[in-house]
Amino acid sequence: NRIGADLGARTQDRPEGMPRALGAVLPTISKGEVIYAQVRVPHPDPGRPRYLNPTSDLAPNPRVTRMRPAECSHPEVIVCEGAIDALSAATAGYRAVGVLSAAYCDEAVAVALARLPQPLVLALDADEAGQAATARLTALLEARGRTPVHLDIREGDLNDAMRRFEDWPIRLEVAVARATSASRSVGAGIER
Repeated sequence: NRIGADLGARTQDRPEGMPRALGAVLPTISKGEVIYAQVRVPHPDPGRPRYLNPTSDLAPNPRVTRMRPAECSHPEVIVCEGAIDALSAATAGYRAVGVLSAAYCDEAVAVALARLPQPLVLALDADEAGQAATARLTALLEARGRTPVHLDIREGDLNDAMRRFEDWPIRLEVAVARATSASRSVGAGIER
C-alpha cells in the first residue's frame, strides 16, 4: 500500500483536475499502476468534505480500492467504506476492499466483490448511509450466491474502532470470528 502526502498548492504541482488541498494522498493501484487518488483532508472546515477526488476527465472513479496487509493472516476480505478503513483492516492482517462511498454499493461493486473467492465480511460505517449500503450490498451479493457476514461497527467506522484499541488485530480477529460463527452477526460487533 502506498500512501503519500500533498503539502499544498504552494509547494507541490499537480495535474489539472486534481484537488488543491493539503492532505494524505490515497492511491488506488491496479496492476502496479496508480489509476486514481483521493486526498483525505485531515481537518476540513465545517461543511467541507473530508475526501477530495479528481475530476472524471483526469481519472474515472474506480468505486473501490484494495488494500493488502504486509502479511495476510486471515482468509476473509473485509469490505468497508473508504481507503482509510481498508488500511485499518489491512493493519490487522486482512485483505480489504474499500468502497469509495456508501452510495457506490451498487450492482457494479457487487459484481466485482462476488468474483472474489474469499469469504466476505461487510464492515461499513455505523451511520444511516453505511447501514443502508450494507443492506443494499447484502441483497445484491445474495442474488449472486454470495452471503456476506456482517460486522457490527456499533459507532463510527472501522478506523475509529482501530484507534480505540491498542490490541486492534486481536479485537478485529475476535469480532470477525464472532460474526462468522453467528452467520449474520446479530449482536456480534467490535466491543467498545
